[in-house]
This record gives sequence, C-alpha cells and structure tokens, in this order.
Amino acid sequence: MAVQFILGRSGTGKTRYCIGGVVEALQEAGEEPLILLVPEQATYQAERAILTDERIAGYSRLHVLSFDRLQFLLLGKSTARPVLSNIGRQMIVQRILRDNKNTLKLLGASAAWPGLARQIALTIAELHQYAKTPGDVERLLSELAKDERNSLAALKFADIGLIFEEYLKFIEGRFLDSDAQLIHACRAVSAANLAHGAKLWVDGFAGFTTAELAVLAELLKVVKEAKIALCLDPSSIDLANPEIDGLDPVSLFSPTERTYAGLFEIVKKSRLELAEPLVLSEPMR
Repeated sequence: MAVQFILGRSGTGKTRYCIGGVVEALQEAGEEPLILLVPEQATYQAERAILTDERIAGYSRLHVLSFDRLQFLLLGKSTARPVLSNIGRQMIVQRILRDNKNTLKLLGASAAWPGLARQIALTIAELHQYAKTPGDVERLLSELAKDERNSLAALKFADIGLIFEEYLKFIEGRFLDSDAQLIHACRAVSAANLAHGAKLWVDGFAGFTTAELAVLAELLKVVKEAKIALCLDPSSIDLANPEIDGLDPVSLFSPTERTYAGLFEIVKKSRLELAEPLVLSEPMR
C-alpha cells in the first residue's frame, strides 16, 4: 500500500494531476475500484471535470465521494433509521436538559434559557467529530479533579458528560447522527469491498477532523495505492521529517502543513510504504 503526497502552492495543478490520474486509471483495463475523496462541495465539480474529458464516456468503478457519502456507502445501506438534523439534535438536548435540570450541577438553573440547547448540541457534534466518547469526558474530569482551581470547569464538564451520555442513550437504535457515523465507519472499512485494493486520490482538504483522520487512516491500510494532494509551500517545510512542534504557527500554510505532518505520522505508524512526494512548483496556465 504505497502512499504519495502531491504538494504545491495554489495554482500549481494538484487537482488537475488527480483528475488526470483518475482519467488514466479509467482507461486502463482492470477491475480495481477507484475512489476520489473530496470535500462535499467539490464532488459535482470533480465529476464534471472527469466527464468533460473526451476520452471518458462514462464509468462504473469510480466513486467520487465526500466523507458523508463514504460513511453512507459503508453503513447507510444497512439501516432504515432516520438521520437527525441539527434541529432534531437540539430538540433532544432540550428534552434532556428539562428532564435532568435537578441533576445538573451547573447548567440546571439555565436549562430553560434560549440558546443553551443549541450550544450543547453544537458541543455534542464537535465531540463526535473529534472521536470523543463519554469515557473521554470522564478521564478529563479525573484530570481536572487533581487541581481545586479547576472546580468550575469540572462542574461544567460533568454536566456536559451527563448530557452527552443521555443523548447517546436516547438515539441508540432510534436515530442516526451523521457526525457519530464516521466513528462507526472506521470499523466498517476493513470489511468493505469498496476500498480493498482500490486506487485512492484525496484532494481539496486543508485539514481533517479526528474522525475523518481515523477513517482515512483505515482507508490507507486497505487501498492498493493512495495519492494525497495538499496546498502548501514545499520549500517552507522539511518534507522528510515534518514535526508539528517545529512548524511556524503563523505561516500562511500552517493548517495544511500541520495536516501534512499529521498524515505523515499516521503513514509511518501504520508502517505503510511512503513514496517520495511529488512537488509541483510551476503554476498551471
């Protein structure tokens, strides 16, 4: 499973390189799946770019996917449970706040305040996106308990942990939370025919949530080869040893440099073959 990074500043042709690679792969005789992973808002543009190539009349083994679409293909076909909207999540949180207002240590007095349910719902979504569980909140509380100066924060996180746990109990077997589904998708990657032996291209991302990184790491373990395009200045980072602690936090490309360093570490820890990065330096005309 070889992984290669495609690196360059904006306008150097990273997306064109990925689209060209997809087109060439479609022309080759073979049955291996092809996956192009892009942000949700870029899926239509990517599909159009592929189909406007006069050499491609259509395709059946290529999947142009966002992370949401990927998790649906891995999990969604096997379930008929309704997917929660943001409003639905807020309504559930509001009910939990109401039913537990006498149990909550800090937020109970504010349970009926406008906006609190929305803010807690956003917090739950973020916990899912960063692959956190009620157990992680409990471990945080244990750390906070070691210093009395953290007493207020401990009360707040105790309430958040209780609401988070009650929320998961409420939706279990009844609803699907799209943010939580990415965590479950990680376990499904290894068993799915979709990715085994596939060629993977990843393009258009400045960064990934913890859950997205976990899914991508699992994909890299089962695909035949992967090419990951990132927008950064290759001359401003040590491509062979990109340590996050050594990166300039105020650099123009700081987000993607940190993404590169994180992915580089994942590839190394997973003991995957890492090809020499392809550096694109000349602007495309």
